[in-house]
Amino acid sequence: MLNKPALASEYKLEQFELVKQTCLHVATKLGNLMDEVVVVGGLVPSLLIDQDRLPTGAETHAGTIDLDIGLSLALFKKELYKTFSENLRDNGFKPDKNPNGRKTSQRWRAPGSIPVTVDFLIQPDSEFDKIPGSGVKKAV
Repeated sequence: MLNKPALASEYKLEQFELVKQTCLHVATKLGNLMDEVVVVGGLVPSLLIDQDRLPTGAETHAGTIDLDIGLSLALFKKELYKTFSENLRDNGFKPDKNPNGRKTSQRWRAPGSIPVTVDFLIQPDSEFDKIPGSGVKKAV
């Protein structure tokens, strides 16, 4: 797992470009399953706003070091997650490991030596899945 920078100035353009390339790679490899995913997180501002055409004086987006993808509940309810994960494996992606060395099912590492992780998030299915007392929904 990569450590996220504490300051916007610590994000590297090279890493950001790798995340964009990983997003395109994932999109081309998931095919018809793309209807069940959405890009969320730090890559979104650069997808919505052309960073090369910002108004004078506007700061560019700091970037990101990982690709966050929201998954549809339909992937699980229609048992498509198995196909989804097999597709990733067939294309060189591997589950990442947590700090204790255990595989994670919600974070995958892009193929090769590219230091990019892909985090899969899902909206809670019920009130039960919310973090108590916070009003925040937890990823399941």
